[in-house]
Amino acid sequence: MTNEESEADSAPLMPPLPPQQPRPPQRSESRSPQSHTPLTPPEPPAQPDPQTSHEPPSPPEPPATHEPPVVHVSHTIPEAVIDGADDADVVAAPDLSGFTKAALHADATAHGSSMHRRRMSAEHIARIRRKRRRRRILIAVGVLLLALIAYIAYIGWSAIKVKNAVTQALQGATSAQNAINSGDPSAIAGAVGQLSQGIDAAWNETSSPAWAPLEWIPYFGGDVATARDTIDILHDVSTDALPGLARAASTLKLDSISVKDSTVSMPGLAASAPDLAQAASSLNEAKVELNNLSRPHIGQLADALDKARSGFDTIAGTVDVFSRIAQTAPSMLDLNNQDERTYLVIAQNNAELRPTGGLPGSWGTLTAKGGKLTLSGFVPETDLPLLKEPVSEEDSEELGLFGPNLTLKPHDVNFTPDYPRAAKIASDMWKKAKGQQVDGVIMIDPVLLQNLLAVTGGFTSNGVTFDGTNTVKLLLHDSYFQHLTPNEQDALFSMVAHDAFMHVLSASNGQSVALIKAVMNSVNDGHLYVWSASGDEQVHISGTAISGELETKPAEPTASVYFSDGTQGKMDWYLDRTVTAERVASPDGDEGSERYTLHVTMRNTLAASEVDSLPAYVSGEGMSERDASIKPGEIVTMVYVYAPAEGRMTGWKLPGDAKFDMLTTHKELTVAAKKVTLKPGESYSFDVTVAASPKGSGAGLTVRQTPRIDGKPSVQWISSKKDDQ
Repeated sequence: MTNEESEADSAPLMPPLPPQQPRPPQRSESRSPQSHTPLTPPEPPAQPDPQTSHEPPSPPEPPATHEPPVVHVSHTIPEAVIDGADDADVVAAPDLSGFTKAALHADATAHGSSMHRRRMSAEHIARIRRKRRRRRILIAVGVLLLALIAYIAYIGWSAIKVKNAVTQALQGATSAQNAINSGDPSAIAGAVGQLSQGIDAAWNETSSPAWAPLEWIPYFGGDVATARDTIDILHDVSTDALPGLARAASTLKLDSISVKDSTVSMPGLAASAPDLAQAASSLNEAKVELNNLSRPHIGQLADALDKARSGFDTIAGTVDVFSRIAQTAPSMLDLNNQDERTYLVIAQNNAELRPTGGLPGSWGTLTAKGGKLTLSGFVPETDLPLLKEPVSEEDSEELGLFGPNLTLKPHDVNFTPDYPRAAKIASDMWKKAKGQQVDGVIMIDPVLLQNLLAVTGGFTSNGVTFDGTNTVKLLLHDSYFQHLTPNEQDALFSMVAHDAFMHVLSASNGQSVALIKAVMNSVNDGHLYVWSASGDEQVHISGTAISGELETKPAEPTASVYFSDGTQGKMDWYLDRTVTAERVASPDGDEGSERYTLHVTMRNTLAASEVDSLPAYVSGEGMSERDASIKPGEIVTMVYVYAPAEGRMTGWKLPGDAKFDMLTTHKELTVAAKKVTLKPGESYSFDVTVAASPKGSGAGLTVRQTPRIDGKPSVQWISSKKDDQ
């Protein structure tokens, strides 16, 4: 390297600045020269000794083709105080002569850096972007997880509140039913309040938007939707029905209803009618909606909803009955002493079956005036004059199913299971026989009398005590072994029916609530039917169990099995019969029409050894209308199976591949009829599968049969969900 080159490399980057002129004096506090540290330029790198170094000298630096490097200098440049200056604020420019190109290059080499700006590769940039993207994703996932945990915690807490609220509502429903049974107005109001509070609390939770996403969960989302829909329906009831029910409870004091000295008193009944009607309407609508909901998959939820529905149905049925009573009883019993009423009362003999219960053996009248009830003496149906002409024409369906005597002979008026039709025929027959126009017809049987005597206590008639445990057996079995003539037997039955009814009317003081409960239980099992000749009253009776009418509403599927004696005796005391049903799968393409199989079993419980001891009046032997081929001890029964309204029979299985004797229709209902003869100890069973109308999808199936005499229910409800069986 030449001396010229060395001198060039060591030359300053820029010539020294000219001496700075003194500045005007400034405030001494603005800057302190002692606070600055003079900037000392770095020492130039040591040059190798050419005498001792064996390395060849470094070639000269190539001329730079790029912009000179940027030298970053602190924004505050120390200033040197000029020696000899009187003012400390007068400073000289800093000495930059030490910042040579060679010094800067050596410093950069020593620190492993480059004076050139490095450019990142595309891969390096993509890697940085991926890291940033992953970091953002992780942050988002973390936030979502925290939100999900918070949501799950909230839903769990809310679900616990719903469970507690539903439990409270169920307790309120049970308490309400018990309070109604006890007739305590304050207890009814408290129970209704508890029920309403529980429903409202549950609805406040499930109506929250936070519950809506739960319905999107596969498989279980439908369960959440069902639960929310159930609570929505019950909330409507809480809003529309329960307030009126509470008002009605305070107006109608059940514990003040009484039957004293044959006089019925129902204070507040008429005044409570509007509230009861509103409550009943809301409850009945909700009942249909609840039955149309799908059953949840979760067992505990399904069980809870089933309990809620069951309790709800009970309350709805009770309120409906009281609503109808409130709208009909004041006029039908002439509680306001404005219009005296007279009713035909028929006591049925269940030992000789008819579809509505039994042979219409005893006929009498009941008069109501100002609430006071007067019962005339009963007469056997055999005392009624024989008619030469029917009181009305039978249609072709009735002729084919029940024969020509339905409207001609008093003991055949209830060959039809349609009670309003049977009652109208009986009313016309009574008018033709006695010349008396009645305002309605009431049918009772020994089971009703026994249920009422269980409340009022027994009585003695003709030296025999009848009570709440033995009345059915005494009237339908024991009395036939007293060696009485048929006329004496009929007279005894009529007398006991009259005495029992009068005893109930006079001995029920202070037991009104228990009496009402006994009547309602009897009505539900078909032991009491009422028909009114007044259209305004009958419209409120229609659709209830006490109406005894055929169910023709497709939205409320009902299948019925009716039994009618063909023995011409009193052998049905020995007939044991059961009717059960189960939900069965519908074939593909028929999902909207739910199917059920009815199982019918009949058995003659009479032992062969007892046949010879039977009175002829019981076995039917020698009766004028008896088929001569029937042997003593045999039970002959006509069985009628009715399919649901707008439904059909899809199949049946009878012993030995037998077929029904008749397939026809009655009041637009499909009917199958079969005559069955049973020898002593013999049984007969068959199955019938029916399809309900799609209009009744989800409502289940009500199965009804001719009222039983053994205390077992005559009506059962089958769920439309096969899992419920």
